[in-house]
Amino acid sequence: MRPDTTYLLLFAVSLTFIVSHLYGWVLKWFFRPNAYREHFHELFPAQRAVGVIYLLQLCELPWLFHIGNPDALLYVNAFALLFFSLQMLVMCELYFFPHNPHPLKDYWIILPVALVLLPLFLQAVGLIDMPEGWRTWAFVLVTIVFIPYLALNIRMALRIGRAIRQVNESTYADSEDFPVSFARYIQWVPTLLLVLLIFNFYADNMWVKCARDILFIGASVWFCIATLNPWRKVFSEREQEIIAGTSYRLPAKRYKELSQRLDHLLAEEHIFTEPHITIDILIQRMGTNSKYIAEVIRRSGYQSFYDMICRHRVEYAIRLIQEHPELRLGDIADRCGFSSPSSMNKAFKAQGKELPSEYRD
Repeated sequence: MRPDTTYLLLFAVSLTFIVSHLYGWVLKWFFRPNAYREHFHELFPAQRAVGVIYLLQLCELPWLFHIGNPDALLYVNAFALLFFSLQMLVMCELYFFPHNPHPLKDYWIILPVALVLLPLFLQAVGLIDMPEGWRTWAFVLVTIVFIPYLALNIRMALRIGRAIRQVNESTYADSEDFPVSFARYIQWVPTLLLVLLIFNFYADNMWVKCARDILFIGASVWFCIATLNPWRKVFSEREQEIIAGTSYRLPAKRYKELSQRLDHLLAEEHIFTEPHITIDILIQRMGTNSKYIAEVIRRSGYQSFYDMICRHRVEYAIRLIQEHPELRLGDIADRCGFSSPSSMNKAFKAQGKELPSEYRD
């Protein structure tokens, strides 16, 4: 007979896994930080849909109530493999591409998962008795259904990568800084987790399942916190007035100090060469706040933070082209902080400059 401590440990880990996902559902559906309550749906269009996905983790309850049952273990591992691959597709689509909604007919993609998991679920809870040899066929069928989902996840990762490379530094707004930087870290994470789930499924072992639960508990909590990003701010009307140049609040002495510090960061430290530099990074380096930095930027003659960054990148690129004609344009783009030569070309055009290749000629 299984030792009581073993059973209690497996039960506790499985229960924590389910409860952590219930917490994620509550957070995604009901938590609205005051800092951007009015703009919440604009900043987080996928929040409630992701919450529903968290809630569906309740489908792992058969394992919680049948710890040690091999049928329940097979079902819950198959559910994790198939549902997570589908979950990642939906979450990445909604979070990174919220402005490209799919019509209802496109969600037929859920049907193969439901058809495969339903008999496994009924067997796990004892409502049906499958014929002899059904477990082998279950492994084969789950594998056949999973392969297209794996291919779609790899395709999604490549799509996110292309979107990152196509970001135009001269136009993307401050509210988009976080998704872009976040995408660079998460691009291949779903595919890596799917590989781990493949190992978990074929191992068909309750201790491997336990280790998987512990890993996903941490990943779930991290994802909830990271995607909510409580440090992200939306400009108030007062800040927008400052950015527009209609009012100033900084004392002359303080403005001079911050202006000199900004000039040093731009001229000496070349902060604009850092890829995907954000206004939050500049605020930290300046030791001030968003209100004051917005005023300094506007009073220094720039339309916005990214206008300032792009102007300096373009000027620096022109200098490199003239001083180092042997450098490839791709290398110059990298040194200036552009994501690609094409984004450098766009920045030159936006400022009414000749193309970099023409400067070289």
